[in-house]
This record gives sequence, structure tokens and C-alpha cells, in this order.
Amino acid sequence: MMAFLVMGHVQAATREELLKYIPEPVLDSLPEETLKEYAKLDMSKAESEEITINDTKYPQELSPLSDDLWTTNYKKLQITMAPYDSITYAVMLDLTWLYIPAVKSYDVIALRFNDAVMAQSSATGVQSYTLSTGSQDAVGYGYGGTNMVMKDNGYGISMNIVDKKLSALYNHTSVNVAVSGSNPYAYGAYEHAMDNVSLAQSKNYNISAAGMGRVINFAESVWDHYDNMQGVSVRLGL
Repeated sequence: MMAFLVMGHVQAATREELLKYIPEPVLDSLPEETLKEYAKLDMSKAESEEITINDTKYPQELSPLSDDLWTTNYKKLQITMAPYDSITYAVMLDLTWLYIPAVKSYDVIALRFNDAVMAQSSATGVQSYTLSTGSQDAVGYGYGGTNMVMKDNGYGISMNIVDKKLSALYNHTSVNVAVSGSNPYAYGAYEHAMDNVSLAQSKNYNISAAGMGRVINFAESVWDHYDNMQGVSVRLGL
């Protein structure tokens, strides 16, 4: 039986609860302050879905499995929200690689919000990976770092995919938001660079519904360098 630590009226999330939504290498790589915040979440109300693909070859076409999860031949994108209370939420976006990419340049992971205001300083990201030798490591991205693009309606992080022999790779970002209107949504996108791009090129975008995945609106000169993967979304509400 799973035990919960009661903090006021909120059931604190245990490690086992968090592992239902965040891959273990990602969870182990998160900053201590982020973990403390996640420990306050009532994960029993978290909105998410998991899937199992039985075919080891994976589907050859994009498969819409739910609005908060999307898979392709090579990767799975999932967005999760969990409440602190009736108006404030943690939003988490996770990209799991089903096959390690051949091109390792600056990928972009991003979130956009409608009728919700970010606590910008809480934005963080992690690229975690397992080497072919079995050892694990991670690269962290904090608020205000050179790899982050922050806008009023969302943000993105350019993650330079580790150029090593990998057996597993995860990309994660999260931020705290407060509902500010009647139609609060979070939209998430992950766009993979199909050839080598510079950090400056990867950051040349706005956060917009007209962009890739309904989030990342690259400049015209950059657009064709990315794979235009479908995005995901989740409504913020109990």
C-alpha cells in the first residue's frame, strides 16, 4: 500500500507517484528545489495517460492517442498538469526517445499558455541520458540561462543533444502557472533539428498558436531545419 504524507489538505506526492508521470532518469536529475515543489503536489488529481506500444517496430504513421500524448516512430511527447490548489498548477512536458536520433544538434522543447500566467523563475529543464556503457548523466537548464527563450505567453529551451553513444534519452521541462481566465490551457511542443543548427538559430522563434505544435513559431529561415512534430495540450482545472 502506498503511503501519502499529508501537508494540510494536500496529499504530498511520493517518489512512486511521480514516477508514473516523469521518467526515472529525469526525476533523479531534477534540481532539489524543483523536487521540493513537486512534493507538494496532489498527484491523485494529475491528468495524464500512459501507453504501451506492443509492436517493436512502432507505428509507421503519427498516432494521436489522446490530446495530452503523441507518438511518432522515434519519440513520445506527453504533457501533464498537477494542482497545488484550485488555481495554481505545475505543468510538465516530457519527451521520451524511442530510438536515439542520428542528428544531434539544438532541439527545442517549449510550453505555451492560454488564460494562465507563468511564474517565470520556476521554469526549468533537464536533458537526461544513459550512455551505452550504462552510466547516467544529465544537463540542467535554469531560468535566465542562455538556452532559454522567455515570452509572456510561454517559453522554450534549446537543448543541444549530447553527442555520445546513448542507450536512452529524455527531455523534460516544467513550470508553475496560475489560472487567469475561463479557458486555461497548456500547450507543449518538441521540435527536433533535422540538421545542424546554431544556438542562435534554434532560439529564433516566437511562442504562438501558429507555430509548430501550436507553440514554436520559428523564423522562416529556420523553419525547414525542424521536423514539425505534432504538439500536445491539457486543460488546467480540477
